[in-house]
Amino acid sequence: MSAIKEAMEAMRNVLLVNDKIERTGGLLSEISKELREHDRRLVRLETLVEVAQMRRTSLPEE
Repeated sequence: MSAIKEAMEAMRNVLLVNDKIERTGGLLSEISKELREHDRRLVRLETLVEVAQMRRTSLPEE
């Protein structure tokens, strides 16, 4: 293979890798947003459980 063909193939590979990295970065960003949303939901659920436990222990026994 000539040096020019090898250089062109190397440049092509660099462009392909760059594209894959950009797509992966976009997917990682989406996953990060979903993770933050799950964290918020988990905090709300934990708060509900804590409030329910406090109410249960603060109720007078009959």
